[in-house]
Amino acid sequence: MRDHYGAYVNFVETLPVKWYTDPAIFELERHPVFACSWIHIGFEYEIANAGDYITENIAGWPIFVRRGENGDVRAFHNVCPHRAGPIVWDGSGCSANLVCRYHGWAFNSEGTLLNARDFGAEVSEGMNLTAVRAQVWRGMVFVCLDPATSELIEWLAEFPPTLAEFPLEDYVFHTRSVRRVACNWKTYADNFLEGYHVPTVHPAMTRDSDAMNYKVILNEDPRWNVHVMPPRDTSTFSVFGWFWPTFAFDVLPQGFAYERWLPRGVGHIDLIVDYFFSADATDIDSIISFSEEIVEEDAKIANAVQVNLSSGMYTTGILSPKWEDPLAVFHALVRNSVPQVQ
Repeated sequence: MRDHYGAYVNFVETLPVKWYTDPAIFELERHPVFACSWIHIGFEYEIANAGDYITENIAGWPIFVRRGENGDVRAFHNVCPHRAGPIVWDGSGCSANLVCRYHGWAFNSEGTLLNARDFGAEVSEGMNLTAVRAQVWRGMVFVCLDPATSELIEWLAEFPPTLAEFPLEDYVFHTRSVRRVACNWKTYADNFLEGYHVPTVHPAMTRDSDAMNYKVILNEDPRWNVHVMPPRDTSTFSVFGWFWPTFAFDVLPQGFAYERWLPRGVGHIDLIVDYFFSADATDIDSIISFSEEIVEEDAKIANAVQVNLSSGMYTTGILSPKWEDPLAVFHALVRNSVPQVQ
C-alpha cells in the first residue's frame, strides 16, 4: 500500500488472534512473562506492622507477602506442601503465625515447618513453604517467582529516573478501584500503549487535553515507555507510563495513580488502580471521578475487542505507522518471550 505521500508502506502486522484467545498460549506465557518478571502487587503501607500480609495471584500462582517480626519482608507461595491448603486467606490481614488453614501445619517466619499437627508420623525433610523474592522500591512491593531473575533495582535498569521528580513517598493512599474485565492481558496492554483511540473512546479526555498530539516516548529498553499529552489549562492528565508486563502509572494534579492489570486466565484480568495524593491536595473526588470515567471507558472497549477477537471473524490486523509503533515493540517482546509459538 501507499501512504498519503504516494510512497509504499510495509505495514507491521499485529499478533495473530490466537495469542489473545488460546489457553495453551497463555499457559506458555506464564513463566517467561510473569514468573521471570518483577510484578507489582501492592504497597508497603499495607504491611506496615509485624504479621501484616497481602495476597495476590500471579498468572495462576497464589502468593502472599508478609512483614516479619524483625521488620523484613518475605513472600511465599500460598500453598501448604501437605495437601495444597492456603496459609492465609485471600486479601489482606495480620497473621501472628503461619498456620495452614486446612490442616493446621505450622511454619516459622522463614517458611520452615515447625509442626505437622496430629499427623501420626514423622514428616520427611523439605516439607517447607516455597519462598518467593519480595522487594520494595519507593513504597511499592514487587515479587519475582524466578530466582534467576536479577534483583529488582537492577531489573528496573534505567526506569527509576523517570519517576525521580515525583515525591511518591510523600503521597498518601486515598482510594483503590478493582474491575474484573473480560479480556486477555495483552488486549488491555495494547489499548494502554497507544493514543490513537483517545479521540473516539475518551471524549472528555480529548476535551481536557490535546489528544491529537499524544506521543509515546520509546527507549532503548523496549520494556518501558512514557506517554505525554499536551494539557489544556488545568488538565487532569498529561503524563503516563508503562513497564513490562503490566505496570503502569498516571501523573495526577498533586497525586499519582498506579495501574496494573493481572491475568486471571486467558480471557480475564483484574484491573486495579490505586490513587495517592499529597496531604494538601484539593478537588480529589473530582480528579478520581474523571480518572475512573477514563478507566471505565478503557475497560469497556477492551471487553468489546476481546469479544470480537473470539468471534472467528478476525485473524490479524495492521499497525498504524503514526500511532502504533509502541504496539510493534510490545508484540515483539511477547513473541521473544515465548519463541516456541509460531
